[in-house]
Amino acid sequence: MDLTTLAGDPTSEPDDLAGAVDAAAGEVAAFGPVLGLVDHDAPAVRTAVARALPHLAAMEINVPFAPLAVDALISLTADPDGDVRNWACFGLGTQMDEVDGATVREALAARLTDRHGEARREALIGLARRRDPRALPAVRAALCRSDVWLLEVEAAGALGDSSLHPLVLRHLDGWDGGAARTVAAVARLTDPDGLGDDLVDGLAVWYRCGGPLAADADPGWWRIALDLLELAPYRAGELAGAVAARLGNDHHALGALDDSTLGAIARAHGWAGVLQ
Repeated sequence: MDLTTLAGDPTSEPDDLAGAVDAAAGEVAAFGPVLGLVDHDAPAVRTAVARALPHLAAMEINVPFAPLAVDALISLTADPDGDVRNWACFGLGTQMDEVDGATVREALAARLTDRHGEARREALIGLARRRDPRALPAVRAALCRSDVWLLEVEAAGALGDSSLHPLVLRHLDGWDGGAARTVAAVARLTDPDGLGDDLVDGLAVWYRCGGPLAADADPGWWRIALDLLELAPYRAGELAGAVAARLGNDHHALGALDDSTLGAIARAHGWAGVLQ
C-alpha cells in the first residue's frame, strides 16, 4: 500500500506507515503527506518523518516549502521520544545546516543537556556548525572527558576555537580510518598557528601541477583540505588566500585555484578570488 493510502487509514500499523514514509523519502509528491504525519501518535512514524523531511525539502520543486520542514523539525526536536529528537536534531543541525536563525539555534541549544546522548551530540554539532557561542562550553566539557565521541571532536573543529586545541590533542590516538583523518583535521582547525604551512605548501604544488586536471598530481593535500572544509567551510577563504600568496605570479596555477572547488567554496564565504 502507498503512503497516501496508509496515512489516510486510521487502522494502519505504525511500522507499516513508518516504512512507507521511509520508502517515499525520494518522492517529490510525498512532501505533503509526510508533513501531515508530524503529530502522529506513534514514535516510529514521527522518527520516519524526521528522517524523511530533510531529503524531501532539498528537492528543487519543494524548496519554496522548506520552511515548513524546518518548523516541523524544530517541533520534533522537543518530541517526548529520544529517537525522534535524535533524528530531528540531525536533520535540522547537519542535513539542513544552511538554514539558520534564532528559532533554529534555540531549538538546538535546548537539547545540549538532552538525556538522550545521540540527540545531545547531534544538537551540539548543529550548533557548532552555526558557530553559536553556546556550543563552546559544551564542547570543552566533552573534550575534558576520556570517553569523547567523534561528533564532539567534530564540533570543536566546526567552532575552530584555539582554546580547544590542547584538549583536542589529548584525543588524537585511538581512531581508525576516516575518523582518524577527521580528528587530525580538527587539530588543524583549532591550532592557534593556523591550518599549517605544510598544507598550504602542498596545495600550492597541487595547483602548480594543474590541480585535479593533472594526472600525475598527488591529491593527498587536497584530501586533507576537504576534511577541513567539511567541518568548517568558512575557513576556505583563509586557506585559498594563503595558497594564492604562495603561488605569487604563477597565473596558470592561480587560474587553477580560482576555478577549483576550494575557490568556489571560498567565494561562497566572501573571498574575492585572485583573477578579478
